[in-house]
Amino acid sequence: MIKKIMTYYVSYLDEYLRRKFLQPEGVAEVGAIGSSADEKPCKLIVSLVNIERETAGGISVGLSRGGSGYARTYPPLLLNLDMMLAVVYDEKRYAESLSVLHEALLFVQSHPFFDLDGQRYTVEVVTLSAQDINNIWTTLGGQYYPSVMCKLRRLTIDAQEVKDSGATMKQPDIKI
Repeated sequence: MIKKIMTYYVSYLDEYLRRKFLQPEGVAEVGAIGSSADEKPCKLIVSLVNIERETAGGISVGLSRGGSGYARTYPPLLLNLDMMLAVVYDEKRYAESLSVLHEALLFVQSHPFFDLDGQRYTVEVVTLSAQDINNIWTTLGGQYYPSVMCKLRRLTIDAQEVKDSGATMKQPDIKI
């Protein structure tokens, strides 16, 4: 589901940016920012930096009361995704990269939510300290690119949906 949400959002962002910038190969894509390739893709790269549990609504206890007593339940995980939007351009196109980042910020500001498969997700810019930025870019490989951190909220992971959708396997089916 994480892949589906991120690729959907980035395709939506790419569609917006293609109206502003004429790049036939696209302007935005999901990818790893800290790749070791020497060649720069000259794109806005959106990378998953962190996944955190949403605790604002409280954390449910794994028990529910039924007719015959208590039963163990597994409440859904409510998650937020921290996504880095970085313009990975070569030095000759630095000014253009700043324009792409500016337009990406306009997109995030003017499209604060999107719907996918009946679920509404929100995206917002997150402020990082200079130390946090340094730590992230050091972890990603050391080379800094102009970027912004965004938080995608409201991802729900529910194992009950998977369990209810088919038979649960009790033992592995191994054939030799």
